[in-house]
Amino acid sequence: MKTVLYLAFKRFIRTGFQCYYKEIRMTHMERVPLDRAVMLLPNHQNALMDPLLYAAFAKGKPYFLTRSDVFENRVLKWIFQGLRMMPIYRLRDGRETLSKNQAVFERCAYLFSQGEQLLLFPEANHNLRRQVRPLSKGFTRIISQSYESNLNREITIVPVGLNYQNAAQFPDRVALCFGQPFPTSSYWSDDNRELDFSALRDRTYQAITRVTTHIPVNMDYELWEQRLEENRTDFLDPNPVNALIAKGELPEPKSFQSTRGLGRIWDVLFRAVNTPVWLPWHFIVSKKVPEPEFASTFRFLYCLLAFPIFYLILAGLLLFFFPLVSVLSILGLLFLHNLAYVKFR
Repeated sequence: MKTVLYLAFKRFIRTGFQCYYKEIRMTHMERVPLDRAVMLLPNHQNALMDPLLYAAFAKGKPYFLTRSDVFENRVLKWIFQGLRMMPIYRLRDGRETLSKNQAVFERCAYLFSQGEQLLLFPEANHNLRRQVRPLSKGFTRIISQSYESNLNREITIVPVGLNYQNAAQFPDRVALCFGQPFPTSSYWSDDNRELDFSALRDRTYQAITRVTTHIPVNMDYELWEQRLEENRTDFLDPNPVNALIAKGELPEPKSFQSTRGLGRIWDVLFRAVNTPVWLPWHFIVSKKVPEPEFASTFRFLYCLLAFPIFYLILAGLLLFFFPLVSVLSILGLLFLHNLAYVKFR
């Protein structure tokens, strides 16, 4: 039953993403081994969109560590558990909750002993800035716990770069870039029963900065981000972007023929034909977004639920006036229009 539920959720979420994003790239996903214990370590920009994207397109059946507070919502808890997500507790969740992490770490060690995949975010928080933040100790503690348990299982790290063209915008483009995997056993000392935490964190940090756009802290972040955007940079391919940043020469803005007027007309048309969905989002749901990093998550989950309901209600109303063939034709044209808006706006 759990397998059926997982596959159903995965297919549902994947279809939703394909209708929500203009483009989705998976670069070098073949680098994720399927025959051994793997820890996937991505940067974290876009709240719950980050784990959901990998859950939707992953090969195999990975497990995820996700901030515990998102499990407080019953609907989200049901979805996340169906996608094999487990809560991880942070200091902000209350000091008394931190003791629960020991059981989580033991569970992770067992999963690694079974050759499973586990994804967690080593930055331990999210931020829309195109900059990899210092990594927490959490992922190294899990690896250490696994080796201390004498489970004799090599754990392979795969760095992952989550790259959004404009994470807060709709529609948007996204790419997951997978770096070269590397083993962690060389950082473990059997004699001392210790893990070289610092060296492993440093290597992982450098590996993640190579698979996502990274503006170093010693640079003027706001100026570089502005110039890169004015240069119409393709953020879905981090290699040339990081090479440009490494040169230290600010790119020049690129001129292009504006289609803003036509785009605004299409925006109005899209909202008009989807008024029953757009109005609640604009005046109610969007006002409840707690922080900018959650804007895309709220929008995606809202669309995932609201549009199917909208199509069903519309079909029921149209059946009072038109034959079934005509109703299906109208719904098909509406769906194709909405999909065209996402892909070409």
